[in-house]
Amino acid sequence: MTVCATQAQTANDSVRIKLQTTAGADIAIDGDWSSTNIMYTKVATGQHNVTVRYGSLFEKNYPIEVSTTGNTEFSFLIEGEANISSMPQATIIIDGIPQGQTPQTLKIVGTHNIKIKGDEKEYFDISDQITINPFEKKDFSYTLKKRPPRLYGMVIANYTGCNAFGATLALCRNWGAYLRIANAGGEFGQDEGYPKPYYKDGYYGTGIYKKKKQTYATVTAGVMKRCHKYLFAYVGAGYGEFGQTYEQIIDTDNEEPNYSTERCISGAKGVAGDIGIIVKYKALLLQVGYASILTGKFGDTKWHHDPYIGLGISIHKNKKRN
Repeated sequence: MTVCATQAQTANDSVRIKLQTTAGADIAIDGDWSSTNIMYTKVATGQHNVTVRYGSLFEKNYPIEVSTTGNTEFSFLIEGEANISSMPQATIIIDGIPQGQTPQTLKIVGTHNIKIKGDEKEYFDISDQITINPFEKKDFSYTLKKRPPRLYGMVIANYTGCNAFGATLALCRNWGAYLRIANAGGEFGQDEGYPKPYYKDGYYGTGIYKKKKQTYATVTAGVMKRCHKYLFAYVGAGYGEFGQTYEQIIDTDNEEPNYSTERCISGAKGVAGDIGIIVKYKALLLQVGYASILTGKFGDTKWHHDPYIGLGISIHKNKKRN
């Protein structure tokens, strides 16, 4: 009878409990160690001693009271705090697991591999290894380094106000260079002593003249600057020629001439200036510019100015960005 009573009392006084500590730490009750940071065990009611240990850095004993009507889950967390911020805002990855955006306070303990990952097109990632001891608080601040812009090649076809077609070739990262060529055809040349047409009715006294197409050619080169993610500006100089062509259609005998009488008798030849912008959208390019021939005027021409527009594509080499 005595043995049966004792067994019944032991069964009634046993309680199943849960013990938990921070991942990476060890936990024991009354010297009985668990293989993980979470322990389920059945113990008698009364006083017990829980030990939490984290390597050689930390060990502490916690007394607990177990009863049939009291708490059956006990938590002994020992993590510290890592306050992580970055400029600009970025994603925090701890041991390969995303943790959200900066700034953020993470409750962790031990040594961990951390990655601060921003916009991969704009910034380099930062990798680091941080160590947080039990109950320690540390601040970590990171500044992401901006990636250099891609090196873009540009090919643009453009049209100038004097009916000239041309092309722009450029190469630019932060700084770059460009070459622009435009031509409207025709022959250039100023004939000494050739009469100037009379503009009112085309008659000058030595025949009747008909105004024909303009002739134009320019070659400029210069520097290019990336001003924004989608905007490039450039300025350059070179050589240009512009001429207004006339043709004598009636000679001094009131008959049609049987020889070529086209003459470029007014225009400008010399130094040309060029300025413009290029707007980039994905691979498409829109160009707007202004060119001037600044010297060498002849006839009734002053400085010659022409706006131009262009449409083209950009080319770059895709690289895997780590």
